[in-house]
Amino acid sequence: MKLIYVAYGNVSVFSSQVVALLNHYILSDKFKEIILLFGVDYNAKVNENKLKDLDENIRVMFFKQYPQYMLIENKTIKSIAKTLKEVDKLDEYVIHIRNEVTAHYVFKAIEKIGIKNNKLLADVRGAGLEQLLEFSNKNKLILAFKKIQREKVDGTLSKIKNISVVSDALKFYIMNKLGVDLNIYVNSCLANQSFKFNPDDRINIRDELNISTTDNLLVLSTGGDSPWQNTAKTINFLTDRNFKVLNLSKTVIEHENVITRFVPYNEVSKYLSAADAAIIWREISVTNKVASPVKFSEYMCCGLPVITNKSIDLITNYINKNKSGVILEDIDEINEETLSNLKQLDRFIKSSEAIQVYGIETIANNYIKIYNKLIA
Repeated sequence: MKLIYVAYGNVSVFSSQVVALLNHYILSDKFKEIILLFGVDYNAKVNENKLKDLDENIRVMFFKQYPQYMLIENKTIKSIAKTLKEVDKLDEYVIHIRNEVTAHYVFKAIEKIGIKNNKLLADVRGAGLEQLLEFSNKNKLILAFKKIQREKVDGTLSKIKNISVVSDALKFYIMNKLGVDLNIYVNSCLANQSFKFNPDDRINIRDELNISTTDNLLVLSTGGDSPWQNTAKTINFLTDRNFKVLNLSKTVIEHENVITRFVPYNEVSKYLSAADAAIIWREISVTNKVASPVKFSEYMCCGLPVITNKSIDLITNYINKNKSGVILEDIDEINEETLSNLKQLDRFIKSSEAIQVYGIETIANNYIKIYNKLIA
């Protein structure tokens, strides 16, 4: 099997979701060739740091990605087409495209160069239009153009037909928009093999942070600080009530009860083992309803209980089924009793359960099954 994986490099989870997945593919020994088609901002240099952990056996090719505006999208399409022309026997490759707008560009690029390839998989990561409408501060005219562009993207998805989504809620969202004559597969965000509960890391990191065995340590960890993630707002609420908070985000909050550590990705699991619970508290919105937060997968694989509201269907359903956290109506309900109950959970068991669902081997195998269907 030969694979081209198309991804825009300027995303916070590139290392955890793209590099980790492709490296795992190399280890699986199921691919004759893997090409990463790497999108770079049109006015920027290649961020080599993004690619430093990528397996040397993966061929990297580049295209220029211009701002996602309808009137200039043809520049991105031309750049992709130019790069794809360099691939010999393009029709033999499965082409896995991360993000529905990029999938639209790739589909149009393949049309432009006149090569037929039905082995495309559009990997939709969220409700893009709703994210713009709910959280964007762009003016109404720009939003109107964005809405028209999204309608074009939806039309392309209907032609691609093979779509991967990150949650059941997103699957139903896509079906309601585009109809049921599609092959839609659910693959949540993955956690790599480093994410598992480690009691030694728990002891060592708590010593490093000067957290006693009786203290409760809550963690927030995001790859960014998007408006729908509520990172700063949630931390402020918890610190006002004297909870100790481990802030593993780029957002620095000065408070005596906040410990900020923006650590290398391969060390995050150590800090998750050290924590007693994680908080994911988001606004009720379509954007959140259909989401699959990377950090939730990582929390679960570390056996870390999650305190949340009902904003994200995937999280609500998983916690209800596996009892791996608690769902509250109001953030004011977080108290010492809540944390005491969560500390009774067997983290080894919860970690093992989650790895079967969100672990990299499970997610990678799910994608490979889809690829095999595309080439059958």
